[in-house]
Amino acid sequence: MRRACAIFFMVAVLVVSVNARAQQQWGYVPTNAFPSLVFSNPTCIASPPGETNRLFVLEKHGRIIVITNLAAPRRTIFMDISSRVSVLNKSESGDLLNEEGLLGLAFHPGYATNRIFYVFYTGQDTNGSSGLQLHDILSSFQTTSTNASVADTNSEIRFISQYDHAENHNAGDLHFGPDGYLYVSLGDEGGGGDVYGNSQHIDKNFFSAIMRLDVDKRPGNLLPNPHVSLPSLTNYLVPADNPWVGATKFNGLTVNSNNVRTEFWAVGMRNPWRFSFDPADGQLYLGHVGQDSIEWVDIVTNGANCGWNYYEGDHPYNPNSPAGFIYKHPLVEYSHTAGREAVIGGIVVHGAHVPALNGAYLYADLMSGEVWALRHGPTNVTQNSVLFTDPKAHSSCFGIDPSNGDPLYAALRGGTNSIIRRIVATNAVPVFTAVKLSGTNLIISGSNGPHTGKYRVLTTTNPASPAANWTRAATNPFGSSGNFNFTNPLNATRTNGLFYMLQLQ
Repeated sequence: MRRACAIFFMVAVLVVSVNARAQQQWGYVPTNAFPSLVFSNPTCIASPPGETNRLFVLEKHGRIIVITNLAAPRRTIFMDISSRVSVLNKSESGDLLNEEGLLGLAFHPGYATNRIFYVFYTGQDTNGSSGLQLHDILSSFQTTSTNASVADTNSEIRFISQYDHAENHNAGDLHFGPDGYLYVSLGDEGGGGDVYGNSQHIDKNFFSAIMRLDVDKRPGNLLPNPHVSLPSLTNYLVPADNPWVGATKFNGLTVNSNNVRTEFWAVGMRNPWRFSFDPADGQLYLGHVGQDSIEWVDIVTNGANCGWNYYEGDHPYNPNSPAGFIYKHPLVEYSHTAGREAVIGGIVVHGAHVPALNGAYLYADLMSGEVWALRHGPTNVTQNSVLFTDPKAHSSCFGIDPSNGDPLYAALRGGTNSIIRRIVATNAVPVFTAVKLSGTNLIISGSNGPHTGKYRVLTTTNPASPAANWTRAATNPFGSSGNFNFTNPLNATRTNGLFYMLQLQ
């Protein structure tokens, strides 16, 4: 396993290599990320853009928890809107698998200066005849002007308040895309089998879709079409390039463009519980919770129809699809075997602590406790393997430790005794921590964590040559803390570059 370090100093290029014979198989285990902290039914893990020392955890019954100082974590309540949040089961210790509550959180890209964040929750709306019934609510809030770790509960602005007949299939995940727009996942209103008939319509209500909203109201974008669920037509705009702006046809059938939910960016969703963007390439990955038989993962694109309820994953479900219906095939799917029941969409890993997972999409199953790593090329899946099984974990969501890029997930465990788990490699991984020039000397520092063996540094001017042909520059023991420091003179007349490789012995 070779890992390239993107560090260049004059003519020096560094390459890390782990002894292939010693580490042909990588192993991973979950650990308690914050052993001193517990949570109540987490539904989302998030961090503000650019921050590295705070982590936010949504608790289903209406609290947002902020963990400050991740090296010595401390839990405090960032916001409590439990009085506005409606849930079927009032018992926090017993409310393990229900789908209502505080469900989504996203921080505005300019949060550091405007203090704005967005949430999705199920609650009540006192306006209209259905006011005391369950509603799916998308709102913005701000933090207080004096304390960045305290939200102002009086700052709520409701963007959408949609009456919902059933308590399940609420989705409610929120993320800002690489284009700066807010993406929102919407379930099919619940029940089973799309009983309310929302999944293949773009001219009804705010269900069964992923929305794309302009919360900054950029010039050239459009007002939404009127709807009873919109408290105001001016709280957000619709991006002018959303796929169904001005649409008069859908699935080959005629629709009235004045009734189209132009907010929709992708459709055909059953319960798009958790999705995420790969920060490297902007692809949107979705864990798509199925009906009776199939769970699947989609890469969702602009204008995609993910098939429900004509298809469950890649399998026909409703035979009455119109002639104009075209759907996007899943990336992968699995059936309800071996205790598997509900896919939990995850994240693409980009972190130094688990280098063999870099670029892999991690996802889980709520009931089986399995965690998968998925990779794909342009035309095919190249890896879809179980990393480990966390029995009875009830994984509900994934996140990233902003301090180091480690993958995290919430394990519901026993309601109020829920924890945040960290995925770590069981293999020792050498990393360079510092590279500097001192006169004509190149000084390389690094770490492998506690390690009782030795490392060696190899050098060459031809990185394509086998490692056996590289020149051994040093063989040294790691220090008691797993650190090393190596100095090598540079030849200032060399023009074709020096390449260094670090190996464990």
